[in-house]
Amino acid sequence: MSSDHEHQHEHSHAHDRSHAHAHGHSHSHGAGAAPGALRKAIVVTAIFMLLELFGGYIANSLALMTDGLHMGADVAAMAFSLFAIWISERPKTARMSFGYYRAEILGALASGLGIWLISGLLVYEAIVRLQNPPAVQGGILLVIATIGLAANLLSMKMLHGSSHGNMNVKAAYLHVLSDALGSLSAVVAGAVIWFTGWHMVDPIITMVAAALMLWSSWGLVREAVNVLMERTPEGIDPERVLHDLATLPGVTEVHDLHIWAVASGRLALSVHIITSQEPEQVISAANHLLEEDHGIIHTTIQVEHPERFSSERCYDCAHAH
Repeated sequence: MSSDHEHQHEHSHAHDRSHAHAHGHSHSHGAGAAPGALRKAIVVTAIFMLLELFGGYIANSLALMTDGLHMGADVAAMAFSLFAIWISERPKTARMSFGYYRAEILGALASGLGIWLISGLLVYEAIVRLQNPPAVQGGILLVIATIGLAANLLSMKMLHGSSHGNMNVKAAYLHVLSDALGSLSAVVAGAVIWFTGWHMVDPIITMVAAALMLWSSWGLVREAVNVLMERTPEGIDPERVLHDLATLPGVTEVHDLHIWAVASGRLALSVHIITSQEPEQVISAANHLLEEDHGIIHTTIQVEHPERFSSERCYDCAHAH
């Protein structure tokens, strides 16, 4: 009975420290400069989206209309990112015990998949145009694409400082980056048509831009899926964590280790440790090791005596059985 009480007390202490750290992290990444940067980028991108769509219609350029449509996707993605940041900062409830932090991951995944959808539609339209390439006014395409590229670079500058550590802002940044690649491709297409009159370059450049969009968004989609699948975050070696915990004094076995991310930078760990030592001492030593050597603060550590260990209370043991 005394051991259980000591275990609960130690875990509660670790949780309090974790909560304080998480609050500071959330404040710096969510409630800081990110929403303001997103709003400014939305305004800039929306203005030049309309310009590119109009210019693409006048010039009859698929590459330019592609860039305009991608800018529209950027606006939608950034607006969704703002919404996801707002949702993720809502307080936790009894049923939503981790809060709404995963909204950030869902928003990033939706943005990445949105880029894939747009890329597929653009490739299809480009293939249709390759069969019968229409005349394109290269001069209009070149001028407007250059202006669009400048707008993309401005939006990227606005978002760059807030894109580290917040997956939603990173998603918006990647949208704008891939759009900048599309604008650059349109500039190249406009220059080729202007100087050579080779209209086939317009759908070819569109396909290149679509491929670049897919490439730039792959890492984001993979990262979001990894978080949702509760994969061990990059930069943490679970085998090393297991080994380090097993070398603590008095520990005879370590199992049922799980390390995951609730959201960007919000790590959590649960583990079972078998030892005949005093539970409070083992938990304290384990928490110190995890924080100092692996940067993990939010932990749930279950200490079990070798003679009273039950595999039924072990997730991995029961799963293996």
